[in-house]
Amino acid sequence: MVIRIIKRESEKNASELERKMSLLKKKTIAAKTKSDAQKDSGSRKRKIYYVFLILIIFLIVWKAADRKSSIDKVGQKVAEPTGKISGDISRDIIVATTTSLYDSGLLNMIIPAFEKDSGYKVKVIAVGTGEALEMGRRQAADLLLVHAPELEKKFMEAGFGQRREEIMTSEFVIVGPVSDPARIRGKSFSEAFSVIARLQMSFISRGDNSGTHFLEKKIWTEAGINPSGKWYFQVGQGMAESLRIASDKQAYILSDYPTFHQLRSKLQLEVLTQDPAYKNIYSAIIVKNRDGQVNVAGARALADFLVSEKAQKLIYEFGAQPGKDLRLFHPLRIGLK
Repeated sequence: MVIRIIKRESEKNASELERKMSLLKKKTIAAKTKSDAQKDSGSRKRKIYYVFLILIIFLIVWKAADRKSSIDKVGQKVAEPTGKISGDISRDIIVATTTSLYDSGLLNMIIPAFEKDSGYKVKVIAVGTGEALEMGRRQAADLLLVHAPELEKKFMEAGFGQRREEIMTSEFVIVGPVSDPARIRGKSFSEAFSVIARLQMSFISRGDNSGTHFLEKKIWTEAGINPSGKWYFQVGQGMAESLRIASDKQAYILSDYPTFHQLRSKLQLEVLTQDPAYKNIYSAIIVKNRDGQVNVAGARALADFLVSEKAQKLIYEFGAQPGKDLRLFHPLRIGLK
């Protein structure tokens, strides 16, 4: 009986053990199946990720290439030399001119007449001659209106200018207080500068590398003087503002006559002397089209107009002063006195 019970228990235990082993095997198979499924799922996800990444990279590269192509086309359009487009008036003509010429008021007569005849539009930038020439070197202007022949010669020799035309002259003058404490009235420029420096009378220098400033430095050199001290003021301004400062300080100053004439009613200054040895020669320079930025056709049209009979007569008429010995401007291309 005991043996039979033990045998039954043994069989029962063996059956239970077999059941558990079977269950464990099923769990193991299920776990393995799940793991394999997860691996397959992870593999699919990685594949999808890499495909998506490749698509993004392709799109970025394609967009960059397309943008570069568009920029190149725009750049070619902007950089195309205007000189190759006969009769193109769609671009403004950029003119860099001296402040003295701008302040004189002459361009207010000349430019509208040219625009009416040609259809071009002109943008005028008033700077000193030195800065105007620098704009030409940088291809930042199409035409220069300047008045420093020595600097202009160097500009042309360096290959920055295509054509230079002398169009007119005006006078340089030394102006100062009506009382003329230095007694320079009627003296040559060199003599007047020598007296002003010896007496240390207040003198205003434009100090802006303009044509007028260039001439002033030349006269000091010819007089053998290196100006310095509390009496010598370098203001770094254009002609009109420099004249106003000279008036406020009751100082002497070298000026072009047209600008002084334009402002004389607002200044407490007077023309004290002029010197025929120093002519104020104005030239038009067409900037050489070195990198495709210059409006050659427009610059040529304006230069041709400035030496034409019509423009020269306008210069003559603007320069007339009834009852005065000094003219504002003298045209150089027609025989008008």
